[in-house]
Amino acid sequence: MSSYTKTSKPIKNRKPKKKKKKKKKKRDPNLPKRPRNAYFLFAGDMRPTLHKTGMRMAEINKELGRLWNELPDERKKGYQEQSEINKKRYAQEMKEYRENNPQPLEESSSDSSSSLSENTIRYLKMQQKKKKRRDRKKKREYIRRMREKKRKMKKKKKQRRSSSTHRRSKHKKKRESSSEGSNGYYSSSSSSEESSFSSSD
Repeated sequence: MSSYTKTSKPIKNRKPKKKKKKKKKKRDPNLPKRPRNAYFLFAGDMRPTLHKTGMRMAEINKELGRLWNELPDERKKGYQEQSEINKKRYAQEMKEYRENNPQPLEESSSDSSSSLSENTIRYLKMQQKKKKRRDRKKKREYIRRMREKKRKMKKKKKQRRSSSTHRRSKHKKKRESSSEGSNGYYSSSSSSEESSFSSSD
């Protein structure tokens, strides 16, 4: 049987797709900042002293975790109380901020979506149609490639079978020819022996 080696197809030079960058929402400068928890307050106090030692950022974070775990409960309690005070202050500030800056209702957003112009709606519909066409085209192309692949595989199998049958027939012919030659040799030797016996008589 002939050994079949799969040949890899050359990859076409395709341009890499550019990733669309998501636009970050602009933060309101009047919006109050969220409070830090007890651990982050402790880290804010200890980080500058650890920076002076020349340690790396990952090492500093590990050291801060170790120091926080080894910190006595009395000192931890002080940081926790401070964080609770900050939380209450943040809640009060957020209440004031919401009173001064009321958020738009959900109905207004739905109205804005319904108030789209006819051109934009038409454009969006066209885009959807184009996308469907592209998807159909891709599907058809995939089916075509798969059928072609199957056809090639069948063709190769047939070629292998035909080559194997051809070899078998060759071997068979050789065996038959060799057997015929051996039979002829034995028959000629026997006839020569018979003629010698007859001449002696």
